[in-house]
Amino acid sequence: MDRTPHAALPSPLALAAWLAVVALAGCGTFKNNEESQAVASKRLVGTPVGNFFDEFGRYRSRSEQPDGSVIYNWESAMGPAPPGPHGPDERICRMRVFADKRGRIESVSILLDDPGRVSASRCRELFTPK
Repeated sequence: MDRTPHAALPSPLALAAWLAVVALAGCGTFKNNEESQAVASKRLVGTPVGNFFDEFGRYRSRSEQPDGSVIYNWESAMGPAPPGPHGPDERICRMRVFADKRGRIESVSILLDDPGRVSASRCRELFTPK
């Protein structure tokens, strides 16, 4: 008789639940969308950081660096609630904005990008020129 302990295999129900959680986590948001990152960078890099906040909304937090540059954590505002029982539009774009000591955006980094209203990217929808 073999007395070596064996790892218990998960039940089919547990395995299905785990796969569903993994699938849902992948559907909701993504961090590494190169096309969205390129659109945001092209639109924002080189512009005054104040103009960015005037157009897209206030930052959530800021961190001044020893060299005079500033790192901002920014999140898009949630949209208004549509008629009916849907609740507010919770699609957001979250970015880290790096501004040089002159107050110009040096780079942006998308941290969270929910699906948009008509595309797979809320950030791309916000920063594609109209």
